Amino acid sequence: MYFFLATLKIAYVLTIPKPIVDEAADEAIKQTAMKQKQRWEDDDTYCKGYILGGLSDILYDVYEIKYANSTAKELCDDLDSKYKTEDAGNKKFLISKLFDFRLVDSKSVITQIHELQMIMNLIILEGHSLDESFQVSTIISKLPLAWKECHKELKQKKDAMTMLELVKYIQVEENSRNLDRLELEDNKSSKALVIDHGSSSGTKRKLDGQASASTNQQDKPKKAYWKCTSFLIKCLDFPFASNPALLD
Repeated sequence: MYFFLATLKIAYVLTIPKPIVDEAADEAIKQTAMKQKQRWEDDDTYCKGYILGGLSDILYDVYEIKYANSTAKELCDDLDSKYKTEDAGNKKFLISKLFDFRLVDSKSVITQIHELQMIMNLIILEGHSLDESFQVSTIISKLPLAWKECHKELKQKKDAMTMLELVKYIQVEENSRNLDRLELEDNKSSKALVIDHGSSSGTKRKLDGQASASTNQQDKPKKAYWKCTSFLIKCLDFPFASNPALLD
């Protein structure tokens, strides 16, 4: 905004006070002073109008009424005192968020790093300087405990590593870890299927054995009955002893 006002050659009203007309001066000096004063007032009106025009509709309605009879400098000072304080608070919040940010192993590490990069970029946009070496070191220091070995390796390379190289390294490492995890889960599933199949076969054999034994147990009374009957027939010498068909 200031650059735009300076281009229009009206930004001076924000730093130079309104000229004062000395009524005791001679007429020529007085006329010159009055022209300077009128020009300043016109430029101040334009300047204030452009500043108000740069505000949102809600803020425009508030400040247009509040500063209807005030100078552009008074309007500008009020806006600066309020919103620069908020900007400072926002910077502190972002810096605090950066230092408190922790990478966890329960979520994608590379996704979390992108979130961390966004915070760093916002801090840079707020006017702070974060060189690439600092950003690389910050990310390495926040790796999860499960990445302990990688942390040691990266710590030795951090001075010569760019942000792009670090992100690529972590992406490859995370992909490798995901593949290892899937392979381990597949092995566990295969073992579980083998054990389950073996148990089912054993149960089937056991049930078959029980069924055979049960059948044999059921046949034993029948055999005993016919043995006893045959013995009695022989002992009593019944007529149908020689003709078993009569027993039906």
